[in-house]
Amino acid sequence: MSAFAFCSLALKFFALVTAMAGVNAAIAAEVSTKPNIVVILADDLGAEAIGCYGGAEFLGERGKVLGSVRTPNLDAMAAKGIRFAKAYATPVCSPSRAQLLTGKYNDRVGFHDILGRNGATRELDSKSHPTIANLLQSAGYMTGAVGKWHIGPLANLKNVQPNADADTNCPHVRACGFERQYMVPGAHLREYGEPVEGKYTPDLMDDWAFRFMNEAKTAGKPFFLYYASPLPHFPYWPTPLNPDGPRGDPGNKKEEMYGDMANFPFLVEYLDKEVGKILAKLEELGLRENTLVLFAGDNGTPPWVVTQMKNGRNIPFGKGTMKETGSWVPLIASWPAVIQSGSVYDGVVDFSDILPTCLSVAGVQLPNDINGMSFAPVLEGNGKSPREWVHSLYNKEYFVRNAGWKLREDGELYDMADAPYSEKLVKPEDDTPESKAAREALAAVAATLHPMTP
Repeated sequence: MSAFAFCSLALKFFALVTAMAGVNAAIAAEVSTKPNIVVILADDLGAEAIGCYGGAEFLGERGKVLGSVRTPNLDAMAAKGIRFAKAYATPVCSPSRAQLLTGKYNDRVGFHDILGRNGATRELDSKSHPTIANLLQSAGYMTGAVGKWHIGPLANLKNVQPNADADTNCPHVRACGFERQYMVPGAHLREYGEPVEGKYTPDLMDDWAFRFMNEAKTAGKPFFLYYASPLPHFPYWPTPLNPDGPRGDPGNKKEEMYGDMANFPFLVEYLDKEVGKILAKLEELGLRENTLVLFAGDNGTPPWVVTQMKNGRNIPFGKGTMKETGSWVPLIASWPAVIQSGSVYDGVVDFSDILPTCLSVAGVQLPNDINGMSFAPVLEGNGKSPREWVHSLYNKEYFVRNAGWKLREDGELYDMADAPYSEKLVKPEDDTPESKAAREALAAVAATLHPMTP
């Protein structure tokens, strides 16, 4: 080969390498600009239990004042982001978690009830029903889950790990797309651990989450973090905010299961503190601007908490019921680089919408078999969700609901103008043109979801 030919070949090779480097750099730049996504899920927290939704005081049995609603971090998150006024989960936890992670209604994935109860599946089938994490992992995201699972087995995990220096190793969590994990055992924590800051289980979860986010930043990868807090689920036991609080009478079956309700305001406050720590860590890492943070509750507030609102009216607990307060939950979104501060969205959304929203903002193609509808246009300030109704199911009961009306599985129609305080039954013989139109429209929706139901 002549010197000229050799030089020509070398130049062509150099040009090819340079071009490939440019392509790789472009891909790296695209990945680096994708938003991080953090989904924080509270365990048993209705919308009314947060200050920005109007909550003022928590009341116990016979109207006893338990304490004030103290959620400054969530209130600030809403003030600088978007608060969804009408967001709906299901009345209990496993169905809501399955719906959130798959974008499909819970009865479609085997979770008409809590896992293993009343014939519900004991394990989400992520091959048939891929999760947010499965899909984002395939798109180059680093994925991590921390906290309560409750949609499948946790292998032989029996105790909370004493520190957050090592991951747990639960095959089902990994199969659901989470390459990293720090899970806590049980349907919910019988004990939150010693009520001392740094030893308390939620603090260990925070430490692990911080390590995960640090490592994702070091790796230069966008990340998806599913942070499933056990708070404020019963038993209502002391927190590091009130370490000397009561634990309830162990000889009383009810108090042995639920603990002492006097601790409930502190459990909510500690949950709020967790949220504040996650946001502060993102700020510290320089990731806050381009991180979408979604905060939600998995179902309504648990027994026997009543929330007195700032307007003086009371809202009783609703967990496990098909009342408005069973599935009406907080949903707050924060994404400083994108979201206009202080927005309130009054349209209806439900938990199936979280998956398509996360995929949309990450630039990932949506599956064609999901129920969810992306509310990314709401976040971006250039539109609204296409959703006009929501669906919530628990065992054989369900409802479909639009902004003003709710239709139950038995055909009963409710005027929701005064919800969540009251729901007015409207009998067919009392229909107005408006209620008749709502009845017919919602019945048509129900027929598509439950065609065998009269």
